[in-house]
Amino acid sequence: MRGPIYGLGAVLALAIAAPAFAGDLTSIELDSSGKIAVAVKKDSAKLAPIPDIGGRPNKGFTYGAVHQVAPNSINISKGINVMRGHVDAKGSIAVHEGPNQVYVLYVISGTGKMTLNDKDGKQYGDITYKPDDVILFSPNTWHGWVNGDTPFEFFGFDMQAAAK
Repeated sequence: MRGPIYGLGAVLALAIAAPAFAGDLTSIELDSSGKIAVAVKKDSAKLAPIPDIGGRPNKGFTYGAVHQVAPNSINISKGINVMRGHVDAKGSIAVHEGPNQVYVLYVISGTGKMTLNDKDGKQYGDITYKPDDVILFSPNTWHGWVNGDTPFEFFGFDMQAAAK
């Protein structure tokens, strides 16, 4: 149980530092002896346009992996993907599902509405998001995004849910 707690702690620490992120990623890791902490520069992927999700169109959405933390590298049984996203002003992300993963989203900038949807895409609610909000998604939750007047920037952290 300690592994997932430490892993989530690392995710939350990165979320708190998110507004300072400018494209460089340094991972603090143990050296080959397992006793000395070293700083390792990591390459992160550039954001790529995501024109649709499952055939449903997005508007002004780009997304990419910042880094992947391998399973067992920090004493966790499942890996963690650190993602970054951007949605243009007045842009949107189509209704979609996050199957089999826990996803933590940190809002860097922007405001708008996140829709809550059923599996057929029908909206039954929404929440307003703003900078510094943290949203935790359980597996298999359907949602979409409708951005406001300024660009929406976010970090996302996905962790595979434990098998049942």
